[in-house]
Amino acid sequence: MMGRGTTNEATRGAFTLVELLVVIAIIGILIALLLPAVQAAREAARRTQCTNNLKQVGLGLHNHHDTYGYFPHGVYNYLDSTHYTPPPYGTMAGIWNGDKQDRRCWMHDLLPFIEQVPLFTEFQAYMKTNPSALGFPKLDTVIPTLMCPSDPVSPKLHTYWGGFNTPTQGFSGNVVLCAGNGYFNPGNTQQERWTNSANCNGLFFAISKVRITDIKDGSSNTAMSSELILTPDKGSHDIRGRYHNPAHGGVLFSTRLPPNNLVPDRFNWCANAEDQLPRAPCVWAGTDMFVSVRSYHPGGVNLGLADGSVRFVSDSIDPELFKALGSRDGGERIGEF
Repeated sequence: MMGRGTTNEATRGAFTLVELLVVIAIIGILIALLLPAVQAAREAARRTQCTNNLKQVGLGLHNHHDTYGYFPHGVYNYLDSTHYTPPPYGTMAGIWNGDKQDRRCWMHDLLPFIEQVPLFTEFQAYMKTNPSALGFPKLDTVIPTLMCPSDPVSPKLHTYWGGFNTPTQGFSGNVVLCAGNGYFNPGNTQQERWTNSANCNGLFFAISKVRITDIKDGSSNTAMSSELILTPDKGSHDIRGRYHNPAHGGVLFSTRLPPNNLVPDRFNWCANAEDQLPRAPCVWAGTDMFVSVRSYHPGGVNLGLADGSVRFVSDSIDPELFKALGSRDGGERIGEF
């Protein structure tokens, strides 16, 4: 009797190979079904964080406007120049003229309005005796408000070449501001390109001082901020999102093309072809410069508007409608988006 009982118990406790394979297959199917849902939930959380960051940027920009009466300069230099004032700079074009405003941008002016007062205070003290933001000792300080966690490269700190007496050119983030809906610096001569870079039709451009009253199209119909994909510096530079070296337009964007398009951006200090990401192509160019908005969010990008709201804009948005959002006073008719 005892022998039979032991045998039956052993028989009941064992699994056949077929049963084991069936269980493994069921577990695999469940994982395959659940994994996309988990990934989608994680991306939704990351996108929400990106949206919140753009809202904080928008609030900060409006607080700057309330304090000074205008939005901050897009950049302190003529685009693709490293100087604040127009030429002549001296006996030869291209020398520093003593304005001590080299390579600053909206990010520096925004610092006290996004809970970065100590960093802003140190930066202001540094710029009183130094000509370039590119040598600021703390330029590698990460500013979470200017990041998007959907981008695996963010925060970007490694650069192909360091700054002035620094091992890096500093923190690069995902948040960029709207210069308009065309090229950053159209023109046939260098002087024309420099001058035109200070006359774009958006809210932020070279030496801009745009006021709320200048937004004739309505603040809910005018783009203020968005995001881009960061490209790692491997064997070359890519200055998109590089806040302490913004003189070549990498901290601005244009709405001339829809989100996540694959037309190469145009600017100087574009990554070599072998270092570029397929989703963020670029060509080295000092004329007709522009940067498009891109993200890793499925189907579109976050777009901050001048009224402080943030909308998710689809890649399939009508190109003319998206282009119209980039101008502050174009008089375009803006439909639903």
